[in-house]
Amino acid sequence: MNRYFVIYNPSSGKELAGYKIFGAAETLMSVENAEFLFYATKKKGDGEEAAMRACQFNYEMIIACGGDGTVNEIVNGMMKCCYRPKLAIMPAGTVNDFAEQLNLPKAQENFASLIMQKKYRTIDVGKINEDYFVNVVGGGAFTTIAHKVTIDAKTILGKYAYYYQAAVKVPDELEVCEDIDYVIDGKQYNYKTLLFLVLNSAGAGGFRYLCPKAKLDDGLLDIVIFEKTSNSELFQIFTKVFNGQHITHPKVHYFQAENIKIIPKKELLIDADGDPAGYAPAEISSVHNAIDVLVP
Repeated sequence: MNRYFVIYNPSSGKELAGYKIFGAAETLMSVENAEFLFYATKKKGDGEEAAMRACQFNYEMIIACGGDGTVNEIVNGMMKCCYRPKLAIMPAGTVNDFAEQLNLPKAQENFASLIMQKKYRTIDVGKINEDYFVNVVGGGAFTTIAHKVTIDAKTILGKYAYYYQAAVKVPDELEVCEDIDYVIDGKQYNYKTLLFLVLNSAGAGGFRYLCPKAKLDDGLLDIVIFEKTSNSELFQIFTKVFNGQHITHPKVHYFQAENIKIIPKKELLIDADGDPAGYAPAEISSVHNAIDVLVP
């Protein structure tokens, strides 16, 4: 019998996450001998604690049903355990950047079929200080937008709640200028920074090619730094983001590294996978071959 531990966020995806994962489980149980344990998160940290229990009781697979924040909590729980089950991600959140990078299906029938195929990929996980992230760490302009969007707004508007909040804040965010020292695999740089992003995959925030050279299993993290510049030059850079050509612009700096230190001159809030992750300075590194994740 296959034993699955399901951790889902009932407020995700316009409050449809539970419906989706129950339907997928029903489909799966109709064709294989399976046992499911369902856990609904209620507050921050619940996903991490539940994932640790799944590891301790030797479940074959943890199924994460929710958005990037749910996956982040589950991976943090898994990384703190010696035994780590396989991880399956059923995207059901307002934003599902990491699931999109893996080309994971959203339909419950397709997800059930994916589990039955049992195809896995061993991927890296990022580490920031003593915590972990699966996709992105960032600081500077626009990185705290997600923190200000309410659950009610996400339930009603979905991802457009983020777009609306970002549009309202554009004038203020374009004024951001952080004086930051970066130590990238031992080499030091200083940039007057509008925004920096450290990625495990190629994309975040709906932009698929922010770090076009990134791979999930190369043992490296990719960092892209947008220097503070004129609004007209920022517009030129923005138009190139959609195809990954922004990294050729002289005001954009792109590196691949195993270890990165972020040392700002003043207090700077860091975001990890869409949630607050404390304040810099921060040490960020790649944990190679950390988790086996279900893929198409």
